[in-house]
Amino acid sequence: MKKRYLVTNLFAVSLFLTACGNDDVAKALESTTSVETQNEQIVTELNAIAEQEGNLQGSFESTLSEDASLSTLADKTSAVFENVETRSSTLSELKETVSAMKEEQALLEEKTSDKLPQEELTALSTNIENLTASLEEYIAHYETVLAEQETYFSDLGKEDATYETLTAGMETINESDAEIKTLLAKLDQQLIAVQDAQAKSKASLNELNESSK
Repeated sequence: MKKRYLVTNLFAVSLFLTACGNDDVAKALESTTSVETQNEQIVTELNAIAEQEGNLQGSFESTLSEDASLSTLADKTSAVFENVETRSSTLSELKETVSAMKEEQALLEEKTSDKLPQEELTALSTNIENLTASLEEYIAHYETVLAEQETYFSDLGKEDATYETLTAGMETINESDAEIKTLLAKLDQQLIAVQDAQAKSKASLNELNESSK
């Protein structure tokens, strides 16, 4: 009787573990799908910032040609300040996306069930960690860039502004731009790495999900 009791319970435990395994797969799929969305959002936000960067030169040249007294720089009504603000807003959105991706990485690391494709999930987690670290570096640098640009444009509108004010500021902007390009080249590779790792993880999880039905 005792033996029969144990066998019955082992069967029940087996069903329970199978259910848990299926649940783990579903939750892991949910996380990897979120990572895919966040990866795409990061690309969109970085491209939006880059597009506004491209518009800055035109806005600055228009201000110099249309406003001889540079009063719009002094009172901050020049389009260059709107450009800075737009990029700042997008940068804040990027920061939120990075934070959300880090949360998904933490959830992926909690998924240690042997029912899951651990090799693929570990690779995805590692790639997310590398990407988010680089994005945080980019964000910190870009916040400094935006502050420098706003100060530069404001200084140009002051009465004591000189030609040196103009050239020195441009040199600083160009140096920062070179560093941004280096960071973006690194991010480009890491975004691709996350995309590839995410696709592999999702494929393995979908296969497990189908086989368990």
